[in-house]
Amino acid sequence: MTAKKVPLSVFRVALMLGAILIGGCASNPFNAAPRPPDKFEKLGAASGKACGSLLIDGTVFNFIPILLNSRVERAYGEAVQSVPGATGLVNVTMQENWFWWVIGSTRCVTITGEGIR
Repeated sequence: MTAKKVPLSVFRVALMLGAILIGGCASNPFNAAPRPPDKFEKLGAASGKACGSLLIDGTVFNFIPILLNSRVERAYGEAVQSVPGATGLVNVTMQENWFWWVIGSTRCVTITGEGIR
């Protein structure tokens, strides 16, 4: 019995497909603490939390993100919405916690600050 050789073109196509899939896991930068206007009114304490997961998470293989890239933006939006009438935040802090589970990890961001308008 002889081993069958894989054609070089099949290998190249598989390599390119893998590179395309890995390169597709990106997001746009988000400024978690935009500059406030010159004049604003403080409305009270604000807090928001958002989580995302990374499936098949190991030291070498980190892929299949689920709501991972937008977690800071979502937490900021939730914090602004937690104060009625707020349009932004000042004195912003960000904390990130994570935990492992069987086939991945979950990373949660908590944004706190003071709501302003």
